[in-house]
Amino acid sequence: MLRKIYRAIILAQAASAANRTLAIMSDRILDDIGQSRDSFAKNVVESVRKELDREDREAAAKKLANNYHKKFGTKPVTANVNSNLVGAV
Repeated sequence: MLRKIYRAIILAQAASAANRTLAIMSDRILDDIGQSRDSFAKNVVESVRKELDREDREAAAKKLANNYHKKFGTKPVTANVNSNLVGAV
């Protein structure tokens, strides 16, 4: 329940910030970034919603993995990436 309230607050803040930003933007600036006055706030809120959804999915996956490791007594595997070899392949 608290997560839903938190989400609602974040989305309302995003809409408010988008509307304040829109108030100071000219039509030329909006054209330059490929937005319209009608869709700007909606696109900003949708972007924030997608980010929140992504974070929720990652948290759920992490929780599921932790529960698995606790249940079966295994340890999570971490990948060590050598930055010197990333572009070598």
